[in-house]
Amino acid sequence: MSEDDQEFVGYALKEVETRILAMKVPDESGTYGLLLEKNPFYMEAGGQVSDHGTVESDSWSMEVVEVRKVQGMTAVFGAVKGDAPPVDIRDPLLARARVADAERHDTERNHTATHLLHAALRAVLGEHVVQRGSLVAPDRLRFDFAHTAPMTEGEKAEVERIVNDGVWADHAVEVKHMAHSEALGKGAMALFGEKYGDEVRVIEVPGVSMELCGGTHCRHTGEIGLFKIVSETGVAAGVRRIEALTGPGAFRHFRDMEERLEEMAVTLKARPDAAPRRLTQVLKEKEELEGLLSDLRKGGGGSGETVVSEKTIESSGGRVEYRGLRLKAQNAGDVREWGDGYRTGGKGRVAVVAAELGQGKFTLFVFVSDDLISRGIRADSIVRDVAEHVGGKGGGKPHMAQAGVGDPSALDGALEAGSGILEGLIEKQG
Repeated sequence: MSEDDQEFVGYALKEVETRILAMKVPDESGTYGLLLEKNPFYMEAGGQVSDHGTVESDSWSMEVVEVRKVQGMTAVFGAVKGDAPPVDIRDPLLARARVADAERHDTERNHTATHLLHAALRAVLGEHVVQRGSLVAPDRLRFDFAHTAPMTEGEKAEVERIVNDGVWADHAVEVKHMAHSEALGKGAMALFGEKYGDEVRVIEVPGVSMELCGGTHCRHTGEIGLFKIVSETGVAAGVRRIEALTGPGAFRHFRDMEERLEEMAVTLKARPDAAPRRLTQVLKEKEELEGLLSDLRKGGGGSGETVVSEKTIESSGGRVEYRGLRLKAQNAGDVREWGDGYRTGGKGRVAVVAAELGQGKFTLFVFVSDDLISRGIRADSIVRDVAEHVGGKGGGKPHMAQAGVGDPSALDGALEAGSGILEGLIEKQG
């Protein structure tokens, strides 16, 4: 038995009744191997992956999961369900071989699109672009090509446009057989280093592309439906790689992107079409807030800070600086960070802060540097006296305390009164 006993019918047929020429005894995993007289299953070659499908008779069926060469012939492999077929084939054993149709069609979409992509890249980047490798599978295509620099967004957009224009033009995809020299003379592209016989198979999209190719293809480019580049990267010196989707895969990609946009719009509380503009606004606001918080954390003069009262108090224990100020902040944690930065930035420091935390809510804070605490000057003592001026109550720790505000209109007076309350404590402590 030789390869002359077997015929590949997969270009024209995806389902065929065939005689089984030979069968391999199942291994430990229960995998059988079959040699089919008429074989519709494409075996991986030229970047295109192998077909899947089934082979079945009246009493058993096999799920084809692998196609490979065995002694020069193409064999299909898989597990058998039902009655085990006879391993010793004497009489003609008939079965129906069926290629997974949807999977094959998706592979054909990606293969024909690869030819259109090759032509588009040469049109946009130059005729130095030649194929350096490819993968054609049902779910995606991958195309490696000679080019020295990353593609710009404009170049990728132009390649996508050219390919999709070719898809929507619904060109016929013609299959021709001719002498190798004749094909090259007509401008057909051939893979560098690939060995070809005297007669070659040529896939031509008239006016667009002509390549030597043994793979399966669409009948018309319109079957591709849609083409979308999803990545463009470098894989080696002078070699770039494009990964792309077609047909149902491209549609799912756009649907996934649409769902993500809708999720983002919900988060941003905006319509999907307004989400990008709203996101730009949010990022700008975030940048401004981060700048403000940076100033606040340093205890510096941020735009949210307004000093109402400042005073330097001389005492026997040393100089004490007082600051009474208003501060706008996102939350209490930000005010505490400001206070930590202020009180640890030097000795003899006291600050009374009227913090506006949004929606018209105010809170009083008092911060005292550590060196003053040992002298009996405590934030929790100061905050209680200052809070009386605004109808509030509070407490806390020696270095930081806070109080509620009953009357926001009295805050400036409370901040001014803070220096007098501090002076009284200093005199009391001597």
